[in-house]
Amino acid sequence: MSCGEACGLTMCYGDGGIRLTAPLSPAIHLGARKIIAVSTRRARTRGEADQPAVNGYPPPAQVAGVLLNAIFLDLLDADALRLQQLNALLGRVPPEGRDGLRHVDLLVLRPSQDLGRLANEFEADLPRAFRFLVRGLGSRETRSNDMLSLLMFQPDYIARLIELGERDACARAAEIDAFLQPESGSRGQVPV
Repeated sequence: MSCGEACGLTMCYGDGGIRLTAPLSPAIHLGARKIIAVSTRRARTRGEADQPAVNGYPPPAQVAGVLLNAIFLDLLDADALRLQQLNALLGRVPPEGRDGLRHVDLLVLRPSQDLGRLANEFEADLPRAFRFLVRGLGSRETRSNDMLSLLMFQPDYIARLIELGERDACARAAEIDAFLQPESGSRGQVPV
């Protein structure tokens, strides 16, 4: 979708998909010099990342949640890391040796809250069969937060997501505005 002059750039595009293994690639190939990517994955601390999601064998819903993350969430993180590495490499290569490659600024916006945990607040209102599915054919304690947040489209949950997104964007408004200014950006400092 093009937002034309609304954001002060010549053209802006939004894209997403399941099969796209390099989600930043279309924008880069179309000539983007700056990309704002919106992730649905909150940045976890090292301590949070070291905590196991479940004790013992994971229930089927937990495995399905991990698979859905691999399809929808991991691709952006991997692509952002590749772009960061390429930008760092290009910074060490003289312009005449870059073979047409160029630096692309990237700003990744992430939610300040875990969307899976937020979805848990609305789980009790789901139809019984859906609750059974996301609980992993087990108890409330074994449900898959990730699967729940990816599949839940309840209006009250969506309204909370919109509120959270607006609050998070307002909290980073100065950073977003600075990023959108001509010839500004991170020059290799990609917040992943």
